[in-house]
Amino acid sequence: MSISQITILGGDLRQAYAAEYLSLCGYQITCFQTPDFPYNSNIYLGESLKQALDTQVLFLPTPFSQDGVHLFQKNSSSPPITIEKLFQQISQHMIVFHNGIPLPLQEQLKARDCRLYSLSDSSEFTEINARLTAEGLLSEVIRYTPFSLQNTATLLLGYGKCGNAIGPLFSALGTRVYVLEREVAKQLQAEENGLLALSDSEKTTILPHCDLVINTIPQQVLSEQELKLLPGDCHIFDIASAPFGFSADITVTFSLPCFRLPGLPGKFHPKTAGITAGKAIERMIHHDL
Repeated sequence: MSISQITILGGDLRQAYAAEYLSLCGYQITCFQTPDFPYNSNIYLGESLKQALDTQVLFLPTPFSQDGVHLFQKNSSSPPITIEKLFQQISQHMIVFHNGIPLPLQEQLKARDCRLYSLSDSSEFTEINARLTAEGLLSEVIRYTPFSLQNTATLLLGYGKCGNAIGPLFSALGTRVYVLEREVAKQLQAEENGLLALSDSEKTTILPHCDLVINTIPQQVLSEQELKLLPGDCHIFDIASAPFGFSADITVTFSLPCFRLPGLPGKFHPKTAGITAGKAIERMIHHDL
């Protein structure tokens, strides 16, 4: 299939930079409800959702939604797009690029014979995105913590792509990084990177001495009894996608400083992240469609 048109919806500045990159690649780009940005003259700014969805290809934002009701869009001056309205107007046989649409919504699109492509299927995209996430997390940890990272104890929950980027980065700054990961292969990888992989039974001996807990897993890993073992000045940073790893009321319930930090590449490195997304889309168009 020859692809010429791509519509880019909502999101933060990553969407704007992806639009710029794809436009330079020769695609006809329409942006709708994307952030204010000095777009080049070849990029068309859509006037309505219906008009924007008159396209071959749709690129949805990351995260897809922050509240489960509306499409994520950083431009607060534009009226929000509800997910319900969006899905009512997406036509059959459309090609949709995304980075984490909830599975029930994916099934709805597949039922309309839409072809879905996840950017996370690109190893190059996920590796770069993980590195950008780690760099952004480091900035936020330095911003919110009152202590130096040197000689601190950090419990890292999960050792996937993001964990693999975060662990060595923090370790290089003199932090003792303990990794809690179920998969044996990933435990071994953490050990090879100079980190300390914990068994499930060992974590209770580490929790009372933690200065930082960094979560990358979108589910609760530590029980309430285990959370009570953490010292009161332990700072928790949750970078997982919804439903996250810690409840929103953890600071009130356990008196622990907790920060949810979704979308770090969009906050700290929107140009690099946007171009990386654009390149992933371009590769998929050339090799998979």
